[in-house]
Amino acid sequence: MATEIYKPQTIAEAKQQLRKASANTEYFGFIKKHPFESVGASLLVGSILGKFNKGQLSPSLLGVAIQLLKHV
Repeated sequence: MATEIYKPQTIAEAKQQLRKASANTEYFGFIKKHPFESVGASLLVGSILGKFNKGQLSPSLLGVAIQLLKHV
């Protein structure tokens, strides 16, 4: 039974692999496709969390948040 010996990458190979992997990753894809929904959802979540931390969350605001998040 033969086992393979691990050979570490050179710095140039590691950099090339990292560049290749980062080129295929799109972190802001959803935001670019849905900019208005993203801004609205972030503002809504921010206002809900702000009121939730103060203990002033009203049931109607929670219902609006749930309805908006269903559409995203």
